[in-house]
Amino acid sequence: MIFKKYPIFLNLENKNILIVGGGNACLEKLNGLEYTGAKIQVISIEISDEVKTFLTKYPEIKIEERPVREEDLCHRDIIFLGTNDPETNQKFRTLAKEKGIWVNSVDDPKNCDFYSSSTVSVGPVQFAISTDGKFAGVSSTLRKLFEEILPEEDHELMETLFEMRRNLKEILPDHQERRLALKEIIQNLNSKYFHNS
Repeated sequence: MIFKKYPIFLNLENKNILIVGGGNACLEKLNGLEYTGAKIQVISIEISDEVKTFLTKYPEIKIEERPVREEDLCHRDIIFLGTNDPETNQKFRTLAKEKGIWVNSVDDPKNCDFYSSSTVSVGPVQFAISTDGKFAGVSSTLRKLFEEILPEEDHELMETLFEMRRNLKEILPDHQERRLALKEIIQNLNSKYFHNS
């Protein structure tokens, strides 16, 4: 039997996140964590110029250029292992598992408790794309495709729709009446944008 993964969106606000490694994998994780409100620390023997440039925007992100140590794993909620040394990744994955910490070992699916997804944001709506850690390049390509299909102006439309729904709660306190009004809005959008002949 092949088991499926269960897709979720994690609330990482104020969660303690460690990224081990300072290269491309680190930069990818930093981009994904950028607006989550997580407390992030990066530890790596070397930090790439691209990562350093990214971190200039976020002085609150702690960064240390040194080898990672076991005590660095304490009090973490999630750890991303992205060094170019498989032995280091494996060692700290094992230590993290003993401490009950979720681990994502970059490009090493068998040593992951979860996989990062490529995401596309359209205002308050997020799409997540995953290949179960098998081929990150496919996720990235699909993400770019979604970004081309969903133009920037649709972000404002989505924000407006969500604002309308919030306002309708005050205008139409009756749940059933509000539901019918929202259904009519969605049907109008469908007929205008998705069923043109």
